[in-house]
Amino acid sequence: MSNEQGGACMQMDVHALRLLHRVVSEAYANWPGGCPEEQQCLQTMKMQLYAALMDHLLEQ
Repeated sequence: MSNEQGGACMQMDVHALRLLHRVVSEAYANWPGGCPEEQQCLQTMKMQLYAALMDHLLEQ
């Protein structure tokens, strides 16, 4: 069995992207502790969403 995880693609407008980035950023900032993999996942999602926002800005 492979340890690789599958991925997912989503399409959303820039307003939804900003909201999702804000929600994930707040979840990361207010992370109550627990499983360190969860904190790492939140940090990764936060960075990926930020990168998507910057890509959008560059396309404008």
